Amino acid sequence: MADITDLPVMTRADAVSLGYAGFNDVPHKAIDLPDGAFTITARTSEGRRVTFCFMGKSYDGPARFCDIQFHDLGTTVPNADNGVSPTLNAFAITRGGRHVIDSRPLGEDEKPSILVLLMDEAGDEPPHPAPERLPMKDRDLAELLTRAAAVITDPDSDIRSHRDDLVDTLHAEAAKRRRPDPAS
Repeated sequence: MADITDLPVMTRADAVSLGYAGFNDVPHKAIDLPDGAFTITARTSEGRRVTFCFMGKSYDGPARFCDIQFHDLGTTVPNADNGVSPTLNAFAITRGGRHVIDSRPLGEDEKPSILVLLMDEAGDEPPHPAPERLPMKDRDLAELLTRAAAVITDPDSDIRSHRDDLVDTLHAEAAKRRRPDPAS
């Protein structure tokens, strides 16, 4: 069993003064994680359970990511171990409070079961894909689909002169969004 120093609950300022990160001005529980796989499990006063499993690049190395799982939404999905995992709702917030990822609108069969928090430093990140390899933003896709609908509705319209470009763009966007075939 890992040797854990059990520090008392403290203020955010106390946690920061000891070298831990602080988040919101609420009580903090500071923990030094041992190397190797390690799970912290928590339960609210209502019995809602969440786990934080810290893992490294190797099973006994320092933590490089954290698998977060909420256990009480009440729905499950099949998992890789031929069992089921509980699903969760999550969203990520960026500049200005904008939600860049939000699982709440997803159907039950698409909801995530694990939220993976990568503990990379900026230099560790893989290179970002070239913009032409990224799927279109929703607004741009809506405009493209509107153009396509206009060509289909009235093939003799002036949009027809750009038909080949439209077809190429639609094919390229479909290729970016198409999920790879697991059999290949």
